[in-house]
Amino acid sequence: MTTSNKIKISIITLLILSICFVVFLIYPLFQEIEKNSKAILTQKSALKTLETETKNLEKFKPFAERNKENLEKIEEMLLDPELPVDFINFLEKIAGESQISLKVSYLTQKTNEGTWPAFLVQSNCSGLFSNFLRFLEKLESSDYLIEIQTLNVTKLTETEEGNVRVNLSLKVFTK
Repeated sequence: MTTSNKIKISIITLLILSICFVVFLIYPLFQEIEKNSKAILTQKSALKTLETETKNLEKFKPFAERNKENLEKIEEMLLDPELPVDFINFLEKIAGESQISLKVSYLTQKTNEGTWPAFLVQSNCSGLFSNFLRFLEKLESSDYLIEIQTLNVTKLTETEEGNVRVNLSLKVFTK
C-alpha cells in the first residue's frame, strides 16, 4: 500500500468518524436543546397566565370584601346542581298554589356555555290563563336565578280542561 492510499483511507475514515460523531452525538444534543427550550416557553406562558390571574384576583379581593353580603345573596339564588329535585318540588308547589297542572318533561345540566352553568327545564302547564300568570309571578319572585328561554301559550278548546296550555323552557343557573 502506498502512502497516498494510506492518506486517502485515513481521510475517508476520519470523514466517516466525523459524520458519525455529528449524527450520533451532536444532532441528538440539538434535538434535546430544542425540546427543552419549547418546554421552557410553555412554562413561561403558563407562568404569565398565572401571574395575570393572580393580579386579577388581588384586584377582586377589595370588591369581594365590599360586596360580601350581595355575593352571598347571589350564591343563595343559584341552584345546587347536586339537588335539582328541590327545584322541581318548588315548581310543583307553586303550580299547586296557582291552581295549574304542571308536568316537568325534561331536565338537563347545561355545561359552561355562558357565564354560569345552568340546568335547562322543559315543562308543560295547563290551566286558566290568569292562574298561569300568577304562577309566572311566583316564579319570577322566587329565590332562584331563572331565565325564561321559551314560552309558548296555546288556547284550548271548550272540551279540554283549562283554557290554555303552556310549553315553558327555563334556564336555572347553578353554583
